[in-house]
Amino acid sequence: MVATVNLTLKQARLISEKKQKEIASLLGVHIRTYRKIEKNPEIATVKQAKSISNFLGISYNEIFFGS
Repeated sequence: MVATVNLTLKQARLISEKKQKEIASLLGVHIRTYRKIEKNPEIATVKQAKSISNFLGISYNEIFFGS
């Protein structure tokens, strides 16, 4: 049995050594908007979630679905 990793969006960002400002810029949103996404990732659009995952180099499923 393989253990799955459940990462919060903040944990994934910190592991990747990225700043909130960098991801906000990538998404084309204000840093406050990104902070809201980080606290409540369910409000991210699929496009935003995939962009964040690609930028962080961590699977979309690990961050947003915990599998």
